[in-house]
Amino acid sequence: MKYFKYIILSVVIVIIIIIAVLLSLVKSDRYVHVDEVEDKPLSINVDKTVREIKNNNDYYSVKNIVESYYYELMQFNMETEDVLVLETEDGEEINDNVIAESLESEKRASKNKIYNILDEEYITKNSITKDNVDSKLGKYKDLVVLINGMYLADINENVNIYFVEGNVIEKENLKKEKFTMTIIIDTQNTGYKIYPNGYKYNIEIGKEVISNIEEIKNNTYNKYNYKIINNENYCREMLKDIKNRLIYDVDSAYNFLDEEYRNKKFSNAQELKDYVSNNYYKFVNSNINSYQVKQMQGYDRNLVVDGNGRYYIFKIQSPLKYEVILDTYTIDVEEFTDKYKDSNNQEKVILNLNKFCMALNEKDYKTAYSMLADSFKANNFTTSSEFENYIKNNFFEENIFEYTEFGDEAGTYYTYDINITDKSGKSDKKISKKFIILLESQTDFKLSFNI
Repeated sequence: MKYFKYIILSVVIVIIIIIAVLLSLVKSDRYVHVDEVEDKPLSINVDKTVREIKNNNDYYSVKNIVESYYYELMQFNMETEDVLVLETEDGEEINDNVIAESLESEKRASKNKIYNILDEEYITKNSITKDNVDSKLGKYKDLVVLINGMYLADINENVNIYFVEGNVIEKENLKKEKFTMTIIIDTQNTGYKIYPNGYKYNIEIGKEVISNIEEIKNNTYNKYNYKIINNENYCREMLKDIKNRLIYDVDSAYNFLDEEYRNKKFSNAQELKDYVSNNYYKFVNSNINSYQVKQMQGYDRNLVVDGNGRYYIFKIQSPLKYEVILDTYTIDVEEFTDKYKDSNNQEKVILNLNKFCMALNEKDYKTAYSMLADSFKANNFTTSSEFENYIKNNFFEENIFEYTEFGDEAGTYYTYDINITDKSGKSDKKISKKFIILLESQTDFKLSFNI
């Protein structure tokens, strides 16, 4: 019995030793001294040639610096009348002197920040001090920044130079001012400097930039924040860009339209201006409601739907190389054609009548007129202007089509009885119309209705 106890004790001791050894191995595998890890520095390909920027994260990070710079310049010009009337917790208006002192404090802070992010060479060259920086760089009211070009060159593994060109536009009077700017970023020290009102170096695409800059110190005012952009913000930024161009620089927006779409919808930039004017508040209030990003061969296809139900379809090669379509009824887009192919004839008729309704609601009478049957136009509206006048006097500013009775007349002709109501809800009137629709090949169609 005593011998048996010794055997059990020996087995227990052996098990304890084995467990201790295993634990030590696990521990030694988990915790490694830093000096035991081989130092493998990240290899970075330094390209000193000037090239167009293509990376979204780089572009939006630099864009953020540009917009922040002009925001601080706007602070220089803030006056007491630009501030909303403020009240204390007791409901009393805050004294104008208090507001003025607060504004002066903010102006001093903006001056200090701008001075500390300026390139030293620019400061010396233009005799800039913290006191005169506002008068040297100019004062702006509420404005929008539109970037039209951005280029990049590497100086070393940590320092990159960005060359930015574009326009700043005052929102109130649409006064436009062209700008060029050099931004030098040190990704290691997370600092940057700005050389405004020009390029610090002579640049040419494909040619090297020679610079003796080794680093940019971070002085807290010039901290560089690298922006990782997700799909939602990607779509949000694209919508913001085309929206600002449509509202404040429509000539620029005209050049960003998809070529097929532009040629079919607008004969010239003036027609786009008229279109934007007719739908001004829809564009001003346009905010992202849903989105989709598809990576295609050689480009991204971003679909954005705003709160008004408007579709923006982007074909993007890079942030500044994109084309956009502003609706789904002017030319066929895949969202429409895919649905159309899977529809029966009644559903196809509804899809086409929806196109007509959307055109009317956009005040796009030219496109709506093109959907009419030739004989119907000849008998009732010989010109687009006549049709426009009829719609303005007999339909609502924005219409809702309620489909009631569908009829199959003969072959490819169909009828639909429709009740039309006021989308705004201002009128309780109901308009009844019978539409005749001819389904042609592919997605083509023609329509007419009772006058």
